Amino acid sequence: MRKLLSAEFSRLLHSLVFRLCLLFSAGLAVFSTTMRWLDIRENAELYAKLSVDYRNADGLVFIGGLYLIFAIAVFLGIFVGTEYSDGTIRNKLMVGHTRRDIWFSKLIICAVAAVVINILYILAALAFGGVMLGGTTMELSQILLCSLAVTMAVLALTAFLLLFSMLIQSKAVGSVACLLMTILMLFAAITIYQKLSAPEYYDAYQYTMDNGKTISVEKEKNPHYLTGTKRKVYEFLDTTLPVSQLFTVGRNELDGLEDFGIMMVSDLVIILAATGAGILVFQKRNLK
Repeated sequence: MRKLLSAEFSRLLHSLVFRLCLLFSAGLAVFSTTMRWLDIRENAELYAKLSVDYRNADGLVFIGGLYLIFAIAVFLGIFVGTEYSDGTIRNKLMVGHTRRDIWFSKLIICAVAAVVINILYILAALAFGGVMLGGTTMELSQILLCSLAVTMAVLALTAFLLLFSMLIQSKAVGSVACLLMTILMLFAAITIYQKLSAPEYYDAYQYTMDNGKTISVEKEKNPHYLTGTKRKVYEFLDTTLPVSQLFTVGRNELDGLEDFGIMMVSDLVIILAATGAGILVFQKRNLK
């Protein structure tokens, strides 16, 4: 196992796709901060009426995770798929490494890479936000809590996507599968958020027609508002799905230690389930 990890870390450090992901991560933080700074300069009067957290880096520090999931998906598909196309995994088996050790070494390396990509964005956003936007109103404890939540969500996402990249032996197909699943998970997270944030009632309003007649519409109940068991299911998914967690933290809506604890437990369950299922299938996989 030690030799596998040593070889994997060496390969990671020399990986072009990993370096590009790091560049994208840091560049995204710089770009987001610069765009906010320019927007504040162009709309100074508008921002002056808003609270300070709209004018500083609060909304930028963790939102990058929603974009970096695509970088992670690309990295996993290419980094793992290359070993299939080069015959490296088959060679590892021939020299005596077990399939379980190969899987765990891949999980560890990919998890380290994914976490580094995300942490780099957070640090860059804090640094550039401090210089260009006056820092953040978040306390250190909140930053650490959100960073840990993001890290666990990223680990769960990595373990899940590793299933596709390890079990699909085509680099191209594996990369597409990882990207497709990432898109679907992001779409699901946005849909869940929209369903939960929909108002229970539509406010009353008035409008004037062309002929001058005023039409009044009374307050009415939203027929699509989630209630009962259905709402609880959506709230459960919003708290437990990794991309939904990233979306929640990115919006600075992590509601204390209770939600944090549920997130941690669900992420651990996903990691264990994905790893166990992956190893079980990989043990019986016929490698080309």
